[in-house]
Amino acid sequence: MISTFSKRVAVVALVGWLGVVPPASLITHTAGVASAATAQLTVTKQAFTVLGDSVWRVVVALEAAPSENLNLDVVSHRRLKNRAELADVTSGRLPDILDRVRFGIADLPRNPAGRLVVSVPTATDTSTPRDLLFGSSGVYPITLELRAGEELLTSTFTFVHRLEPGGTASAGMEGTLQVMNVAAVSSAPARTAKGGNMVAPEFSAQLADLVETYDKETSGAFVSLQADQAAVSGPTALAALRNESSRHTFAASTFVPLNAGAMAAVGMGEAFASQMRAGEDAIAAAIDVNPDRGVILVDDKLNADGAVLLRDVGVRGTVLTPRAIDASGFRGLVDSALTYRARASDGSVLLVQGIDSVYAGQLADSTQSPLARAITVAAGLVLHRESLLGMGKDLTLVMVALGTKDGRPADPAVLQQLFRLVESSLVLKIASAPRPAATETTGDVLDLATGTDTTLERTKTLVDALTPRVNNTISMLGDDDPRRDDWPAMLATMFSSRTDPALEAALEKNLRAATRAVLGSLGLPPAANFTLSSRKAELRLQVRNSSDSALRAVVRFRSAKLKFAKPRQVVEVPANASAEVVMAVEARSSGRFPVTVQLLTPRGDLSLGEPVTITANVSAIAGLGQVVTATALLILLTWWAHNWRSRRRRAIEAAFAMADHPSRSRDKAPPAASN
Repeated sequence: MISTFSKRVAVVALVGWLGVVPPASLITHTAGVASAATAQLTVTKQAFTVLGDSVWRVVVALEAAPSENLNLDVVSHRRLKNRAELADVTSGRLPDILDRVRFGIADLPRNPAGRLVVSVPTATDTSTPRDLLFGSSGVYPITLELRAGEELLTSTFTFVHRLEPGGTASAGMEGTLQVMNVAAVSSAPARTAKGGNMVAPEFSAQLADLVETYDKETSGAFVSLQADQAAVSGPTALAALRNESSRHTFAASTFVPLNAGAMAAVGMGEAFASQMRAGEDAIAAAIDVNPDRGVILVDDKLNADGAVLLRDVGVRGTVLTPRAIDASGFRGLVDSALTYRARASDGSVLLVQGIDSVYAGQLADSTQSPLARAITVAAGLVLHRESLLGMGKDLTLVMVALGTKDGRPADPAVLQQLFRLVESSLVLKIASAPRPAATETTGDVLDLATGTDTTLERTKTLVDALTPRVNNTISMLGDDDPRRDDWPAMLATMFSSRTDPALEAALEKNLRAATRAVLGSLGLPPAANFTLSSRKAELRLQVRNSSDSALRAVVRFRSAKLKFAKPRQVVEVPANASAEVVMAVEARSSGRFPVTVQLLTPRGDLSLGEPVTITANVSAIAGLGQVVTATALLILLTWWAHNWRSRRRRAIEAAFAMADHPSRSRDKAPPAASN
């Protein structure tokens, strides 16, 4: 390990010197209004790491009125002990002066751009007129003062990390602090008035910043892509990110940004899980990389119920933005290099790591140049490393989460400067494979809030009222109709933690109007009469469609006197046209009687208007009169035959009875037969 560090030491000064070239300034202080108007001192390039008694080089842009007695004083201050003292310096409270070296402006060489090139010899423990004194290894503030004689015209300050000659080996043995850049490419949901998804300009700008940052880098970031935006960005917009995808770790996310705690409070756990799957599918399709659900980025309040929901969908760790840290009540409790346990309401544990709010503020400080911001962050990281070592932490297990307040990509110019500074450092390293919140690195447990998040209660009531109407209307649409996807997405967007009240109101209004238009597009002809001339026949009916898209509906027939082959029939009606419904019927009797016809949605049987009553006229069913007549005649003949047989039988019985009567003589001969 010492051999490797020896090689690194040989090149570190050159790398640090050549790698930082921004055309901007560090913090500048002026002695007064008049001086500020006539003099300005700007650091445009510097080395960050100073090894032993080596020469520290800095390039300075000077704007000042010509003068023969202009001097540049380079002043070293007492070594900083911690990040709190670093914050004091950036607030203008400099520590005690250690040493001062003066250079005549006229004696300093200039580069081709006309800027002053200052080479400052350094020394340890012993002060000489030409060497700038430092003490032991650590971070030192340096002040550059422009003076006319002894009068201070203006000044600026910066930081250097000095390592003693013997400190390089010990630095290598103690290890390097890994730095992980966190970038959430996101925006508010960008829905059109009709519910279509479009690319938000801020998403495109952030995507460009992320790609630019890593255009010439070999390291990567922990990236969270907003899925609904990635889905519509298109292959061209995402091509550069796909080319860099092997460097980054991509986190899973819900399709639209959702607050897990708020969703859990209104019983929308299944919807959250569905949105998580949809988000993963969208990201995978957009960049050809499967995002990791194990650790996700959270930019909302994390509470106990939200932790349970995240665990239920397979999340094991979270990276909280500074905004989420504040909302969750963890300000001052989270070290961005460490991973904590957060206990969910069911007793399970979620790992939590946070982005440092101080670094976030320094990265975003637009009053300072990219170089100034990068150097301040680098100085803080060195001090952060010293703090972790003081706590006895194993640096191989920790990784600083670096990012902005809301996680969005930092200024590429700042990050590129920071990467150069870190590459020139012996004690810092950009993580090549960012893996946040992977392993618990502290025994501290974060107490998650247990109260119910009520922010979505009104939205839940509203969506519950809209959902049946939306689902029923969707069942009328064609299979390829984009509204099948747009309308459910509009409902989901209403739950998003990034949806403002104005957008929610617009989505509700448009959903009601759009579904009402579809539901009112189909109609039946007015009431009419029809005649059936046979027992079995076909009933024909026209359904009209006044919309610009094909629609489906169920036509339902009801009648007490007719038997329908299919009482419910699905019909698809072309746009701005009519379709004929043919229904096979069978009459049960003749006469005049009503038939009710109604249009319904294919799903849910939502009525598409008032039923229409038509009159069926069955005046003569073929064969029915003959059947009735024949039956009556048969009954009559049967009655007559039965009656005739009864009379004949009675007559015969009467005749036999007379012949056997006793009053008649037994020997009386019957009359003779006539010839």
